[in-house]
Amino acid sequence: MPGFVSVVTVAETAWVSARCYGVAGAALAAVIERLLQTDVLVIERAAQVHEAMTAERQARGQFADVLIAALGTHAGRIHTLTLDRKAARLPGFALA
Repeated sequence: MPGFVSVVTVAETAWVSARCYGVAGAALAAVIERLLQTDVLVIERAAQVHEAMTAERQARGQFADVLIAALGTHAGRIHTLTLDRKAARLPGFALA
C-alpha cells in the first residue's frame, strides 16, 4: 500500500527546500515532479500540486502561493484573500 503525503507536507517541504537549502525554481519543480511520479506515494491534491510545480518551474510565482490559489479554485472560489501583496498579483488571489 502506498504512503500518503498531505498537501501541507508538500508545501512545507517546498518551503524548507527553498529557505534552508536554496533549492527553488526548476530544481524544486524537479523534486516535486519526482514525488508526483512515484508509485509508492499518493500525493494529496496531486492536480493542484502539479499546477504549483509548473508555476515554480516557469517562475510564475512561489510554489506555496500558487498551491494555495489552486486549492481555492478547486474549492470553487473565485479569489483567495491574502495580506501578501506579492501573492495578490497572482491569479486566484485578491488583496484583503
